[in-house]
Amino acid sequence: MVKEIKDTEYKSIIKDNKKVVIDCYANWCGPCKMLAPVVDALSEELKDIVFCKVNVDEAEVITGEYEIMSIPTLLIFEDGILKEKVVGLKSKSELEEIIK
Repeated sequence: MVKEIKDTEYKSIIKDNKKVVIDCYANWCGPCKMLAPVVDALSEELKDIVFCKVNVDEAEVITGEYEIMSIPTLLIFEDGILKEKVVGLKSKSELEEIIK
């Protein structure tokens, strides 16, 4: 399950979990809407990874800190460190390879 988080929550989430994927999206973004079911499916399959999403229109801190200029963007953290930043729409198999 993908948990909707606020800008103020992400630091504790990435600190408290081994692997975290944050989907940075906006409600008005077409590619974000197409990516959402893919992220949902991966969250159901990859139970050892925490999946979250944050609305960039309400998240100035995370968008500034990680220089999110295009959406959708996935931020992949491992042990509290940003390991990968994936920009744009990707297939489920592509994302699975990147995330694992």
